[in-house]
Amino acid sequence: MMERNEALIELTGWLNDVKEFQWGVALKVAVDVRKRNHQDEWETVDKTIYDVTTDQRPALEGVKQVRVKGRISGTSTFQKRDGSTGSAVKVRADVITPAGDKVNEAAIMGQWPTAKIGQASAVDENAPF
Repeated sequence: MMERNEALIELTGWLNDVKEFQWGVALKVAVDVRKRNHQDEWETVDKTIYDVTTDQRPALEGVKQVRVKGRISGTSTFQKRDGSTGSAVKVRADVITPAGDKVNEAAIMGQWPTAKIGQASAVDENAPF
């Protein structure tokens, strides 16, 4: 049986903007891009922006960080404050929960099947790649 092609994503990021619509909620989530500098210390060098939509109405009042679990649905471009062009990853969320909420995080962790070490499936020799 063929597996369904989809790009699943799970992220934790800073909640920047929330807009409510009749059909649901749209929000922007920023995730820090970090790397080691010459002093071997971690520093934030950029942010990746995620445009997240959902038909749910998550309780986000006063929330600064969120966890999102969903599917990548495309990309978009926008103009940054400095005038340069940025890009965002579009995500259709199945679950949005405040980061650090251990009860909700535990509930969403079991939603997607995960492979366990030592349980790899056989390679299909007829696969195109």
